[in-house]
Amino acid sequence: MVATYGRAALLPRLLGALAGEVVTGGLEVIVVDDASPDDTPAVLEALVARYPILRVVRQPKNAGPATARNVGWRMATAPLLAFTDDDCIPQRGWANALLEALLDADLVQGVTLPNPDQVANIGPFSRTLEVTSDSGFYQTCNMGYRRELLERVGGFDERFPDPAGEDTDLAWRAIGTGATARFVPDAVVYHDIRPSSFRTHVADLRRWRSVVLVAKRHPELRALAHRRFIWRASHEKVLIGLSGLAMSCTPVLSRRTRWAALTLLLPYVWFRARVQPLGGSRWRRLAAIPAAFVADAVEVAVLARASAHERTLVL
Repeated sequence: MVATYGRAALLPRLLGALAGEVVTGGLEVIVVDDASPDDTPAVLEALVARYPILRVVRQPKNAGPATARNVGWRMATAPLLAFTDDDCIPQRGWANALLEALLDADLVQGVTLPNPDQVANIGPFSRTLEVTSDSGFYQTCNMGYRRELLERVGGFDERFPDPAGEDTDLAWRAIGTGATARFVPDAVVYHDIRPSSFRTHVADLRRWRSVVLVAKRHPELRALAHRRFIWRASHEKVLIGLSGLAMSCTPVLSRRTRWAALTLLLPYVWFRARVQPLGGSRWRRLAAIPAAFVADAVEVAVLARASAHERTLVL
């Protein structure tokens, strides 16, 4: 099952990969077009004519991935369901590995790797996904569920408007009812590497507001964060740096003290230079550190605003 929005160019590749899957009893592929503004409807119409296994439904208006995925799995007739995304390429044997694992587990997660054919896209602000073990986030780009379980927990919570958090929330609600989870190393998908773009990266940060809602509903997930109230390690260094910037702009302090306050930016520089460096060549990632500081500060601001709204702290 795939929810798609505005990625018409990627759909033929995805369907080509899924059509090569051999599953006992046959495979049914459901794609839900979440009111894409591009030529996704025409592309899907052509793909339906080419692949008999494909079923398509178009949403009347864009409602987010949680709603689209609920529409998709409820259309399915099979008792075992596999999920991936339109920017992924399932590798041969993926569906069979997930579905076989669902015979003795309620939800299963496979391996997700950056697409090896797109390494040239790696840069300071590129984005991809790598999952090689059960990290506790259960990203829907490579998941399997029993239909009975989805019916029992009500599927994805449609109050998540962004493509983030709704998959983690679903898995942990299921586990909270006693559902068993399993990691499947043989179920592999390649995830696209989005080319590096500072503007695109910053525009994408808004979706991480969902992290706060997940933490509020599932406090046990705070154990997966860098610290209980700090989501990423970079955020801790950004907060230190921001305090230094604030002190340097405080006129009541002496000039020497204000200049000294700027040294509080050094932990972030060290972190991005040596501990968790950005992607790309050495000089490119070093030159991008100031922009990365701005982006991480924006991400902290997104979380702070969501924390105020949800009345639970995650930065």
